[in-house]
Amino acid sequence: MTVRGYDWVRAFIGKFKMVLETVSGTLAQNAALIPGETVIVAVSGGCDSVALLHLLRRWGESIDINLHVASLNHGIRGAAGQQDLDFVAELASRWRLPHSLGRADVPSFAREWSVGIEAAARRARYDFLARVAGEQGSSCVAVGHHALDQAETIIMNIVRGSGGAGLRGMKVLSPLPGHPGLRLVRPLLQLSKDDLESYCRDHNLPFRVDGSNDDIGYRRNFVRHELIGRMRRLNPALLSAMGRLAESAAVEEDFLSSSFESIVTPLLIVSPERWRIPTEDFAALHPALQRRFLREAYRHLSGESARLSHALTLDLIAWSQKAATGARRDLSAAVRMRRSYDVLCIERTGAPAAREGYRLISADTDREILLDTPVIYPKLRLCLSRGLPASGAGQSLSLPASLELRLRTRRPGDRFKPQGMGGQSRKLKNWMIDRKIPRELRDQIPLVCANGDIVAICLGDEWRLADCRHFEWRDADCVVLSLA
Repeated sequence: MTVRGYDWVRAFIGKFKMVLETVSGTLAQNAALIPGETVIVAVSGGCDSVALLHLLRRWGESIDINLHVASLNHGIRGAAGQQDLDFVAELASRWRLPHSLGRADVPSFAREWSVGIEAAARRARYDFLARVAGEQGSSCVAVGHHALDQAETIIMNIVRGSGGAGLRGMKVLSPLPGHPGLRLVRPLLQLSKDDLESYCRDHNLPFRVDGSNDDIGYRRNFVRHELIGRMRRLNPALLSAMGRLAESAAVEEDFLSSSFESIVTPLLIVSPERWRIPTEDFAALHPALQRRFLREAYRHLSGESARLSHALTLDLIAWSQKAATGARRDLSAAVRMRRSYDVLCIERTGAPAAREGYRLISADTDREILLDTPVIYPKLRLCLSRGLPASGAGQSLSLPASLELRLRTRRPGDRFKPQGMGGQSRKLKNWMIDRKIPRELRDQIPLVCANGDIVAICLGDEWRLADCRHFEWRDADCVVLSLA
């Protein structure tokens, strides 16, 4: 063998070692694969996915993973799409790997879902991979995204005006879109398209060439051929630069997420219907954390795919600083923002009012309280008796036996004469405002009335009692109202 021949062998071994070490290092660093598990490998027949399958066969032997090939004909490219599917089936059979094939009518899906062809194809593909994973009892899907795909993704995110999260591009390990219970693994993100084409040539691996990849009518192809091609004239090492940008953005995004968890999460009161945070605490947050709160709350209440625009996010922060108590702001048809006395709330439109520690009754409640007949509601019990207060009563009130007692909610013109105010009365509305009872709860606050006069108001864990000295009675005519 000539010296030149030895040089070729060394170069071949060096390239193979570099590619294999890059993939194995990426997978190990991210703990992406679990020994013994079944991995669904998405194979389209192109050089990227063929190289991925070959590399996983070589590296997977060391950790004993099982591979299952999955391929989908999107129904876009006619006979060529079917030929790709046949090619994958033949390749999987030759390599003695189990495989699942699928067909989808992506153009019809695009019309049905009111999205573009590319978005419909992506959704159909992930749904198909999730279905295969379910059939095979797998929780992991591997795809062949590489460094050029990463650059395209970042540029498209920049064009859309995404924030820092968009600059991090795709992650090696993430939930499968639309199927958060499954892991999506991208082992090739550190490798270029040239690396993968060279790998396939050096190993005599057959692959298909998709002619539609040259059609710049597709947005991603336009970014690849027009934008990235020109940008590489400015920096031939563009893909490496984009990789560094993605890594830096990912680290900073991780720090912001950690800061949100440690600083903001302890301040929140979260339920399926609403996210709340004290207004003073929100105002004291760094703007980055304010924005994260608004976006996270909106996303959780609207759906995982919902996004709050940059302009609306900034507008909401400004609105929160000047909004009056009780002010509301619609963020969409399904979600609104509300300013309470000391709480900023993002909630689903039409959601039942938050109890916030109050014991509430229906707004149309109006029932008589009779002697020795307890009135019982969830967390509320009233009992009218003669003599001593009922056993276990939290508070009690002595009243003339001749009075008609009723449990009801507020009415226009109601006034309240609290104890300790020298017999002076106040409008019930103003009394509730002074105690910062949220407006949406005031019509459900339990009131006890004697001959129409309010004698007790249930406020949280206690009852606020009225000054009843204007009622005249003898001890023999006394009844005791026990409130718990």
